[in-house]
Amino acid sequence: MRKRIFFLFFMATFYSYSQNAQEIINGLKEALKEKPDIKKTAVIYSDLTWYYSSISLDSAMVYGKKAITESIKTADSTLIAQVYSDVGAVYFRKGDYQNSKKNYLNAYKIRKKKKDYAGMAKVKANLANIYNKLGDKKLALKTYLETVDFFEKTGNYDALSLTKANIGLLFLETRNYPKAKNYLKDAITYQEKNGQHTGLCTSYLTLGNVYLKMKDTLKALTYYNKCIVVSKKTGNKLSLSSALVNIGGIKSNQVKSQEANSLLSTSQKIRNDLNIKNEESALTLLQIKEKISASRFDEAKKDLLKLKKVYENDPNEKEGLLETYFSLVSVYGYIKISDSVSFYADKSAKLQVEIQETAVVKQTAELETKYQTTKKEKLLLQKEAEAKQKNEIIIGISFLAFFTALIAFLIYRQQKLKNKQQEQEFELKTAISKIENQNKLQEQRLNISRDLHDNIGSQLTFIISSVDNVKYAFDIDNPKLDDKLTNISSFAKETIVELRDTIWAMNSNEITFEDLESRINNFIEKAKEAKDEIQFSFAKDMELKDTKFTSVEGMNIYRTIQEAVNNAIKYADATTISIKVKSIETQIQITIQDNGIGFDEITVQKGNGLQNMQKRIEDIGGKFSLKSSNDGTQIQIWI
Repeated sequence: MRKRIFFLFFMATFYSYSQNAQEIINGLKEALKEKPDIKKTAVIYSDLTWYYSSISLDSAMVYGKKAITESIKTADSTLIAQVYSDVGAVYFRKGDYQNSKKNYLNAYKIRKKKKDYAGMAKVKANLANIYNKLGDKKLALKTYLETVDFFEKTGNYDALSLTKANIGLLFLETRNYPKAKNYLKDAITYQEKNGQHTGLCTSYLTLGNVYLKMKDTLKALTYYNKCIVVSKKTGNKLSLSSALVNIGGIKSNQVKSQEANSLLSTSQKIRNDLNIKNEESALTLLQIKEKISASRFDEAKKDLLKLKKVYENDPNEKEGLLETYFSLVSVYGYIKISDSVSFYADKSAKLQVEIQETAVVKQTAELETKYQTTKKEKLLLQKEAEAKQKNEIIIGISFLAFFTALIAFLIYRQQKLKNKQQEQEFELKTAISKIENQNKLQEQRLNISRDLHDNIGSQLTFIISSVDNVKYAFDIDNPKLDDKLTNISSFAKETIVELRDTIWAMNSNEITFEDLESRINNFIEKAKEAKDEIQFSFAKDMELKDTKFTSVEGMNIYRTIQEAVNNAIKYADATTISIKVKSIETQIQITIQDNGIGFDEITVQKGNGLQNMQKRIEDIGGKFSLKSSNDGTQIQIWI
């Protein structure tokens, strides 16, 4: 498969002529006769599209369509993208910019999916040429600059020089000649240094056009002649033809008709050989002028009317259209058709107004007419004074309205700040009051806890001590009495433990899960000592480590777990009791499970213990559920 070459299109579309092209085409056609596989067939059609593009655009298009069909069958995205680009190039050369854009966009879509950034940049460079041809200069420049940025970052200076040359062409077409010259000179410097003769053909030609627009005929001729030399060297017949046309135009303006006609004839012969139908307007206009000079007015009129249609459809050719109108005025004047002379003279005048330079001259003439008489000058000055006075009044009213609005805004802002400050003061007072109430409540809780500890705690301790003294001081033979005293002592001890738990909860503003876990573990250890035949287990999620409860929540959860375990110990005949604490989404699930004998939830009347557990959990906004069967009892708490 041929080596792919990245190329951009300039004002004169690039056509490369090769003496070996026909031989290569013949070889490719012979290869097709061998009936190769689908992929190789697609590659051959793609190569035929490429090589025919320098010989016959119609043949290139035929093979391009076949290449698309066959490449799609291969599902080789790289090959498909390249074929779309080749077909887009053929359409561009034919002047069908919409179909050219469609094919390039198909190629761009594939390369973007493959993340082939270099391929994307090259496609975008060609799309920029299409946008330029379609008249969207802003989008074209934006796209060019994006590719310049990519080529600079990746060090692709060959592509960078071609893109800069294209930007120079765009600035030429928008009449920004200094910028056009700078971009083109940058491109030419690199191309001359690196022997890029193909790019130099069009770069020289475009820079010659820039100097011609700047009225520097000598420099324009210098670059046109350079273009001719390098075009002959590379076989670039289109660039050669365009350079000959432009030199012929200069010779025609210098009234060197013989030289002009010779150059134009040579150029026309080259274009006929290439079968070029687009971008011939410059050549045609020069030929028409020669026909007018030779008094061949009917032929000139026919050609001018055709050329007029071409220029009227191109928004970038207003100057060419204006020159065509002028020529039509001359032709109709020679053949004495006054109505047509008037018609095209009127069109010329209107078109001149649209052109910037002519508009400036016309405005100057109008100003001179306005000031021809003193009366008009006084009238104008009077109108200006009145207008100035009106403007001053309007400005004054505007300032007054502005300051009024500003003062109103400042008052509104001040009032808003005042209201906000009052709200903040109220919130601060409320917060202080809340803190004071909390402090008072905390102080009361501390006093109550001290009273409970000092008074009730000491009394319970005294009871325990007294009962123990009675048991040891007297030899009690009555077993019932001994058991009773033992029960009183145990009950008092349990009451002290519960009292300490209550005091702990009262003294805490909040209870961490670690505190709760510690209490539960202590309780389980004591239960193990009392019932060593029961296996206890306590499991919890580690992510609950930083969870915090209020003192009421913590105490209610602890008491509920404590009550559930005690019930299992006392009534269930269980051998295992488990406590599991899990974090499920935004809730905490606590499960107390035993393997005891269970009970019938319907027939058994709920005692204070079950009711108290349910009430404790519901008071802190939780949910309480109980399930019991012959396999055991399960209590679930959701917080």
